[in-house]
Amino acid sequence: MTKVGLLRRAGTIIAAGLLAILLLVGCGGVNGGNKAPDTEKQTKSPPTETFKYGTHEAKVYALTGVDLQDKIRTWRLAALGDDIFFKVGNKPAHMAKVTLQGEVMSDYVDLGETGDSNDIAVNDKIALWEGHNYKLATYDGKETVINGRWPGQIISKTGRGGIVGREEFYFIKGKTLFMGKLKDGTLKDTKEIVKDLNAISPDFSRAQIFPICSDENGIYLRYVMNKPGDNRKMAILVALDKNGKEIQRYEGVPGGRREFCVTDKYVVYADAEHNVRVYDKKNGKLLGDAKVSFQPFALWTLKGNEVLVYDEVSKLLYRIDF
Repeated sequence: MTKVGLLRRAGTIIAAGLLAILLLVGCGGVNGGNKAPDTEKQTKSPPTETFKYGTHEAKVYALTGVDLQDKIRTWRLAALGDDIFFKVGNKPAHMAKVTLQGEVMSDYVDLGETGDSNDIAVNDKIALWEGHNYKLATYDGKETVINGRWPGQIISKTGRGGIVGREEFYFIKGKTLFMGKLKDGTLKDTKEIVKDLNAISPDFSRAQIFPICSDENGIYLRYVMNKPGDNRKMAILVALDKNGKEIQRYEGVPGGRREFCVTDKYVVYADAEHNVRVYDKKNGKLLGDAKVSFQPFALWTLKGNEVLVYDEVSKLLYRIDF
């Protein structure tokens, strides 16, 4: 073969080799650009801790990202989509939010000055709280609007936004339970549901009442009272139907007065003494008690059976998967 022929043959071999390498790279063969993700390597972080409640196991994940140590100061939590709402500061307090993706918080945003009420309520598209000068503040994911008067203790809807398409909100004024419809940034067309909440049961006479949430089945209120025969205060969650009739109640741990939340399947109680108590939501059966390493202070159902927890001592947020 001539020298020219040898050079042509060598060029052909080199070109073929380069083409093969390019094809491999294009298909992900050599650390490929379009390689299908390795699902085993993309699983979420291992839980911070786990605990048993009866025969079930829960997983706890500490949220990372935005440092809330010098910011968060809240009695209540709420979530709308991936946004978590909480109060910050004290003189005066402000509403703020972060965006949650998995176990990572980002995009800290100050939403403006608030009033004294700790209640935060959401439906599937808007968040409500008491703004400055007893006004009703609403946030639609873009901006905070101050409009009508703050009506009282607003009762939030459960889960990832609650009942889709419903504008009704329940609220408590004094000892009376009302329902109103959110229109143009204020609650209108209000009607009385229960005139005196303490009249539901003799047990609730002189008890403190706090709103928790509502769902498609009913309304959930937290009562703090002395259980008969026991001098210690106890938190009790009472489930009412939409007409205000009691349908179920769930007891917290004696001596503890903190929070409840309602998930798809469970009612969860937790307090700053490290106690967690879990009930079957449907039948009221106690599924089990547990102790956790942190100190739950405020609870919120994110979606399904995922619960957001605030530890007031460490100023940390946790997610618990039940």
